[in-house]
Amino acid sequence: NQSSLLQNSNDLNDADGEDEVPQPSSPSLKKSEERGIIVVHEVKCKLYVKSSDPADKDTWKDRGTGQLSIKCKEGISKGTKESKPTILVRNDVGRVLLNALLYPGIKTNLQKNSIVAIFHTSGDDAGGGNNGSAAARTFLIRTKTEEDRNKLATAIQEYAPAS
Repeated sequence: NQSSLLQNSNDLNDADGEDEVPQPSSPSLKKSEERGIIVVHEVKCKLYVKSSDPADKDTWKDRGTGQLSIKCKEGISKGTKESKPTILVRNDVGRVLLNALLYPGIKTNLQKNSIVAIFHTSGDDAGGGNNGSAAARTFLIRTKTEEDRNKLATAIQEYAPAS
């Protein structure tokens, strides 16, 4: 009896193999390699944005946890406008939580395990209308350890364009 069950399952597999419908790939987050762009720093972090609403009692809004990357154009010396240093935070499913260029004279305020900095993000990032204008928002980036925070602060200062 068992051998006929095995035979039947083999027949099913054979019939399946002929006209196989391609399955969509799983939505796992693949590292997208951009031509001419290199990742110069990466760290896992939790992102908060300061509320612009004065009536808000909770001044920091949780944007979520994700992978922070600082990316630059390849082959261009760091600390220049041409290198287009960009800070990007994506959550585990790939949604962009923060995407902003590092700018000359960026100030970072170091706290316990976190960095507070002002980034210029497009209107849709802040939850406002997408009218193409950039808004300066204050972000808090919390890292797991003080060491991670120090490395991130160093990378931000190192890759931000000189004024």
